[in-house]
Amino acid sequence: MSEVSGRAEMEQGLIQKSLEDDSFRQQLLADPRATIEQELGARLPEDMRVEAVEETADTIYLVLPISSPMVEDGELSDLELEAVAGGWDYNTMQAGCEPFTQGGC
Repeated sequence: MSEVSGRAEMEQGLIQKSLEDDSFRQQLLADPRATIEQELGARLPEDMRVEAVEETADTIYLVLPISSPMVEDGELSDLELEAVAGGWDYNTMQAGCEPFTQGGC
């Protein structure tokens, strides 16, 4: 599993748990670092800052990945390609979601 897909799976798991368990959601918002470390069963690097924010009806957050220079030959590395691969569906405003499907996203 790549670093990018591993992170995406971890983030999706945290989000899903926060939607199902309000107590966990409040812990994640109050102390995201400790909550994530507890979930992972591992310590995060000391110099890594962790923030958790909650969207509201009138505010959305767009998180951009770290920008990195292209490799010397002008092509993206495998890790960079994985970071930008996938899709975004404008109609549903969810990544990888098919619009107008039964059950929705």
